[in-house]
Amino acid sequence: MNFAPKNRVRQSVAAGAVLVMLGVSGCTFTTEQSTTTQYAASDGVVKDLGPVLLRNVLIVGTEDGRTGRLVGTVFNTTDQPVELSIRAGGAETSITIDGDGEFRFEDETEDDATLEGLSGRPGSLVEVDFETDGEQATFQVPVLDGTLEEYRDFVPGGFTPRPSEPEATEEAAEGE
Repeated sequence: MNFAPKNRVRQSVAAGAVLVMLGVSGCTFTTEQSTTTQYAASDGVVKDLGPVLLRNVLIVGTEDGRTGRLVGTVFNTTDQPVELSIRAGGAETSITIDGDGEFRFEDETEDDATLEGLSGRPGSLVEVDFETDGEQATFQVPVLDGTLEEYRDFVPGGFTPRPSEPEATEEAAEGE
């Protein structure tokens, strides 16, 4: 009886199947699971600067890119009030965050949150300088417009939908 050729064929097929499986699934052995990666699921930046935590900070701007309004929340992790200076382009504003408190740009007057003289149109990133307690950092902050409904109330000068957007089309149809 001669079993050697059949066994070699079976062994070759088995070895080939193992190699194919390793080739197809081998990357999962070395790749990190995407569900274990922590990230900030927000439209704005999430950064820490000394005792100040910046959460979902972004700029809602106008089409000409000259004016923008800050949106987001900043937290103070100390029990003493902290001053935060914000500069972008030629614009500057300063806010005070109470000890162990938070400051929501959406809840404040436009004087605290409006930046005049920006050079970033919606869809771009603008370098914004943040400074507090002698610590300073520059972050790339996104500029959005009123396309997303949740930001329409914050567009300086108000939001006007483009004619191709459903709201404008519906309003035009009602006016006929």
